[in-house]
Amino acid sequence: MSLSIFDEKALIPTEDMLSEALSNTRTIWNDALKLMDQTCGDLNTEWKYYSKSAGWTLVANSKKRKMAYFIPLKGFFKVNFVFGEKAVTEAKSADLPESVLLSISEARPYMEGRSFMIDIKTDADIELFGKLLKIKNNT
Repeated sequence: MSLSIFDEKALIPTEDMLSEALSNTRTIWNDALKLMDQTCGDLNTEWKYYSKSAGWTLVANSKKRKMAYFIPLKGFFKVNFVFGEKAVTEAKSADLPESVLLSISEARPYMEGRSFMIDIKTDADIELFGKLLKIKNNT
């Protein structure tokens, strides 16, 4: 079973498939992408299939920079961020939940940065998403 609800490599997710999977959180998905475009500008997205264990992920880029990875699940979605050390430092002084700070600090450091995920289930989660997006965009 893959992380994404879409795990068949030969079947690229469609708008209808996404709406069915996300159900009530589809509008939140759209709001998150709109917020990304407003915050970062020049937003483009592309579905990527990385592996059987990951499944299909929507990669959101701004100015040729990967900003976030959207992973659809049943009824909600996850957003994966990769923070470089400047972003990690900024996150530590930001008003973020302790659980997110712990996820960032416990993430294994790679050359690209530290990878961590947040769940997006409600409109309130968009506020956290926005804070993390601003940190990523400013570093």
